[in-house]
Amino acid sequence: MHERQKLTEARYFLERMFSERGNHSAVSHELSAFLAAARSVLQYALDEAKAKPGGQQWYDQAMADPLLRFFKDKRDTTIHREPVRPLRRFSTRQAGFINVGDDEDEMSIPYPHEETVEHCEFQDRPGEDVYDVCRRCSELLDKFVEDGVGGGWITG
Repeated sequence: MHERQKLTEARYFLERMFSERGNHSAVSHELSAFLAAARSVLQYALDEAKAKPGGQQWYDQAMADPLLRFFKDKRDTTIHREPVRPLRRFSTRQAGFINVGDDEDEMSIPYPHEETVEHCEFQDRPGEDVYDVCRRCSELLDKFVEDGVGGGWITG
C-alpha cells in the first residue's frame, strides 16, 4: 500500500549517503535512515500480501534472498540492539593528476602524489563496499515491489 513511498524514502537516504561520503558520522545517520525505510518497504508488503491468496508464499520466497535478509537483520540490529557502524579502512594509492578550479572551469593537472582512499564495509560483509551493498539492496527492493504489484499481492 505504501511500498513505493518508502522505497522513494530509502532512495533519498541512499543518495544522502553518497553525498556525505567521507563524513563518517553523517553517513552513519543516513545509513540508519536507509535501513529503516528499506525495512518498511518489506513490512508494508508483508502486511498487504498476507491477506491475499499466495501472498505470504510470495513474500517468503522473496525474503529467501540473502541480501534482503541481511538488510532486514541490520535494521533489526540498529533498532533493537545497537547502532550499525560501518568499519572504515584507509589505504593509499598513487594518483597522477589533481583537479583544480570550480565545476564550470575544472581542469586536471599532472601531479604525481599519493592519495588516501576510504573504504567502508559492514563487519559481517568484509571486502564489500557499504555504498555498493546498499545500492544493490535498493535495486532488489525496486524489483521486489514491481514483482509484488505485477503478481497482484501488493498495490505498491
